[in-house]
Order: sequence, then C-alpha cells, then structure tokens
Amino acid sequence: MNKFILKLIISLLLFYPVVGIAVGLVLYEYFPMHYFSLYPVIPGYFSILGTILFCALLYYRKNNPQKTTKVYMIFRGFKFLLTIGATLLFIITYEDFEYEFSITTAGFYFFYIITETYLFTRFERERVAKCKKD
Repeated sequence: MNKFILKLIISLLLFYPVVGIAVGLVLYEYFPMHYFSLYPVIPGYFSILGTILFCALLYYRKNNPQKTTKVYMIFRGFKFLLTIGATLLFIITYEDFEYEFSITTAGFYFFYIITETYLFTRFERERVAKCKKD
C-alpha cells in the first residue's frame, strides 16, 4: 500500500471519530440541554459511510479508473438520501430532541461532505498523476 493511501486511511479513521468525540464533549459539557442519548450514532454513521466510500474508490481505482468520479457522485447521492431518510425516521420515532438531532445531523453531513470532497480531490490528483507517469 503506498504512502498516499495510508495517509488517507489514517485521516479517515482518526479524523472523523476525533471530531465526533470533540463535538459530543462540547455538547455534553457546555450545552447539556441539547445533548441527546443517540448522539454517538451520528458520527459513527458518517464514519461507516466514509469507510465504504473509500473502499469503493480504492476498488474502482484499481479495476476501472474511468468510473471513479461516477461512483463517487453516486455514493454522495446515496448518502444524501439515506441521511434524509434516517433523519425523518428519527423525527417520526422520537419526538424528543428532533430539532437537536436534525441540526446535528445536518452539521455533520456538511462537515463530512466538505472533508470527503477534499479527500476525493487529493485521491483524484494522485490517480491522474499516476496515470501520467505510466
């Protein structure tokens, strides 16, 4: 595994949970009225989706590099629809903390979209540089 891929894996597996824990601690300590028991599910959910996306990108990078961007965009659309569905399901199921859950989920969604866009552009630049070199 090359050094670039290792950096992306470390950033994916360490950065996401650290941010989730930090935000959770801030909510728990400074805004306890907005903290809810299912908070840890949100960063875990986005970390799992990020890991699945990264594995899919690695697979298509190796087997079919022309489809990498298409797969990335499909996963983003899938993540959007799945996130909206999960948020609506939570709001229907639990009437407490619907505002807090919605705002927290939206905040994490945008944070992860920005982070994944940055990682994907680095991933693509590396792939294009490797193709030019070969």
